[in-house]
Amino acid sequence: MAHQYFEDNEDLAHELQEVQLNLADASLTLTTDSGVFSRQRVDYGTLVLLKVILPVLKTKADQSFSILDVGCGYGPIGLSLAKLFPNAQVTMVDVNERALDLARDNAVKNQVADQVTVKASDAYAALSADAKFDFIITNPPIRAGKKVVAEILLASQKFLKVDGSFFAVLQKKQGAPSAKKNLATVYPNVEVIKRDKGYYILQARSQF
Repeated sequence: MAHQYFEDNEDLAHELQEVQLNLADASLTLTTDSGVFSRQRVDYGTLVLLKVILPVLKTKADQSFSILDVGCGYGPIGLSLAKLFPNAQVTMVDVNERALDLARDNAVKNQVADQVTVKASDAYAALSADAKFDFIITNPPIRAGKKVVAEILLASQKFLKVDGSFFAVLQKKQGAPSAKKNLATVYPNVEVIKRDKGYYILQARSQF
C-alpha cells in the first residue's frame, strides 16, 4: 500500500533534498524527504496562506504572541513565521515522525529553535486542555479524509484565545465552501479573506 504523508512510516527509504522559502524579509532553507507533504517545493496553497496572514500577524509584532501550526510537515509555515516574528512562540504538531524530525532540524538550521516547540500530535490530542493560542494556522491534510479535516477545523475553537484567529487554506474543489459553513457552527465570524487559483484562505475569529 502506498505511503501517505499524513501517516508515519519510518521504514520508507530516505530521499533528502532542500527547498527554498522566501517570504517578506525571511529566507529559509528547508530539508525535505520522502513521505512528507510537498517535498519537491513549498506548495502554492501554503505560500498564498502565508502571504495573506502576514498583515494580521504584524498587528502583534511588537508584543509576545503564540502560534499553533497544525499539520506542520517539515515546517514551512511555523518556521517562516518564527523567523519573521522574533516575539512569537510557535508550537508545531503533526502525526508524521519523519516530518517532525525534519521540522526540528529545520528549526535549528534556520536559527529559530529557541522559539519553536515541535511535538507529535494527532490534531490537538497531545496539547493540554488549557492550551490557548493567539493564532492557529493549518494547511490541513485533505487526503486524510473529511473526518480528520473537520476535527482540525472545528476543535480549533477550543484552543484559541479570546480575540484570536484561526486560518486555513483549502481548495474550492476539496471542500472550502463546506469548510466555511462548518466553521460557522462554532465561530461567530468566518470569512474567505483570499481566493487565488482555486485556493481559499479562511479566517475564523473567536469574537466579532
